[in-house]
Amino acid sequence: MSYEALAKYDWQATQGTPGRGVALIDRIQYTDPYVFYQYGWLMINVRTAELLISIITFFLAYLVVVTVAGAFRAWVAKKMGDDTAEYLGLLTLNPFAHIDLVGLAFLFIFLFGWGRYVPINPLNITGPWRFLKLKLAYFSDTFAYLVSGLAGIVLLVVIAGPQMLFIARYMLVGVQNMSHLYLVAAYPELSSMVVMFSFIIIACIYLNVVLAVLSFILNSFSLLMFFMMERSSRYGTYHYYAIMLVPIILILLFSEPLRLFAINIISYTGYGIAKAFRMV
Repeated sequence: MSYEALAKYDWQATQGTPGRGVALIDRIQYTDPYVFYQYGWLMINVRTAELLISIITFFLAYLVVVTVAGAFRAWVAKKMGDDTAEYLGLLTLNPFAHIDLVGLAFLFIFLFGWGRYVPINPLNITGPWRFLKLKLAYFSDTFAYLVSGLAGIVLLVVIAGPQMLFIARYMLVGVQNMSHLYLVAAYPELSSMVVMFSFIIIACIYLNVVLAVLSFILNSFSLLMFFMMERSSRYGTYHYYAIMLVPIILILLFSEPLRLFAINIISYTGYGIAKAFRMV
């Protein structure tokens, strides 16, 4: 039984329902011991391959997502009058300049991570419309995440149709469902290259939407703290510790709500776009 055939057989036998893999194995075990042995041997290899493919896919998506958002935030900050990010070498599309080691470690463990923080010195942003300039600079990465995620949704619908969005929703419900095998089973007519490209887009959409929510909370916190402590000499110390601790605390406490929120945004926005263009 080939790798793709096994994935298709597993999908059809379980009818796409999570948690029914054990029942599938039981049926095979009692009907054909040889097939069960073969399936069990392949199961180890399939799961290992799934894990490796998922990690590689999310790593590629991570590089794209954090690079675009980080470079855009550095560019907007410079336009608003602050060249701190440019001085630190973050005004670049070199993806390795935007990797955060802690965020990358979270990515490999939880399939979610963040990029290197792009600092903004609000004291460098002065002149007319200062309040507006500060908001544009601080929330520029949030805007980049949302626009990139929306572009990914449109591209996904164009490649595979609106039905792909429902499969993506199922995959994003839990990390255990994040596998390209569901795409192989649902779209047997697509080439392996298209399937993997679709899987990367799904990973990009997921990271973009969740990071948009996280960055919005973090940027709101940072901007509010600046306005409250603008004239305090302790601002720099507090701001540094907040930037270091807040993302970790948010992920540990609110990772699941953020995940579900991201799934709803992906589903409803994608379906709305597909419906607007009469694709459903």
